[in-house]
Amino acid sequence: MKNLSFYIQHICKSFVPKYFSQRKLNSLLQEAKKYPDEVMETRVNYYINNLNGELSKDAVLLKDFKRPKKGTMYFFDLVQYTRYFKNHLKIDYKFGDVQENQPTLTIVKSRPIEHSGNSVVMKLDALRHYYFVNDQIPFSEKKDEAVWRGYIHKENRRSLVENFYNHPKCNIGNIPLHNENPDWAKPFISIEEQLKYKFIVSIEGHDVATNLKWIMSSNSLCFMPTPKFETWFMEGKLIPNVHYVHIKDDYSDMLEKMEYYSKNQEEALKIINKAQAWVAQFLDVKLEKIISLKVLEAYFKSTKQL
Repeated sequence: MKNLSFYIQHICKSFVPKYFSQRKLNSLLQEAKKYPDEVMETRVNYYINNLNGELSKDAVLLKDFKRPKKGTMYFFDLVQYTRYFKNHLKIDYKFGDVQENQPTLTIVKSRPIEHSGNSVVMKLDALRHYYFVNDQIPFSEKKDEAVWRGYIHKENRRSLVENFYNHPKCNIGNIPLHNENPDWAKPFISIEEQLKYKFIVSIEGHDVATNLKWIMSSNSLCFMPTPKFETWFMEGKLIPNVHYVHIKDDYSDMLEKMEYYSKNQEEALKIINKAQAWVAQFLDVKLEKIISLKVLEAYFKSTKQL
């Protein structure tokens, strides 16, 4: 139902002539001045990373930017902002879970935290990734256990499940997708059920961990190794043991960290509060729109199109 509503909303928008959006662009960009530089400029600069590259020969004119057979959600998330700009401008983009640096200036959803500067981050695949929760369960009333569910398609996830699937303090298991060890398989567990646990593990998949955003908006502690990829959520700016509980890549200290924060709940609450404060900056719909337009404006200026 959520997906259907998304498609209906954006298809309806596509029938509105771009002219009406383009007339509003300058006034929207002027509104950026109402926000402090540490909010507006800091975020815009993070996403564009001081652009100095060039467009590839595959860049397309905005008038030719059409809905693809695959990546429709990505397209709608991007076109809702490109429609504010003139048709003669060009963009280059790569939809999907991007794990590698780009050879030329490219709009992406994700990029390596250690990146080359050619990847321009926009808020893409937002319906899937930007889900936040209104958690009503206090940390002290949650189960004193760790929880994780997901598909095993990378070694980092296989290692987590293999080491903790049968541990009494963990509800960790694989949602069967491939021919993994059948002992590791556990049934799907909803977000609402996961929120009953004090510790929720966030593990990167093809790129970023989808569950990171809703965990950090909850009253549970996010347990996570150092992330390798980043998106609009600016994972590369998250501080270990400030915004999340840092665990080693091999998870060898996870049980120790669980015990520590069970006994030191004031410290746990400090991290939870910092995580929720981080999430709050992404909840202002108007701000998100203006930042998106500013990123595109910088993209077009850097390629000498504006």
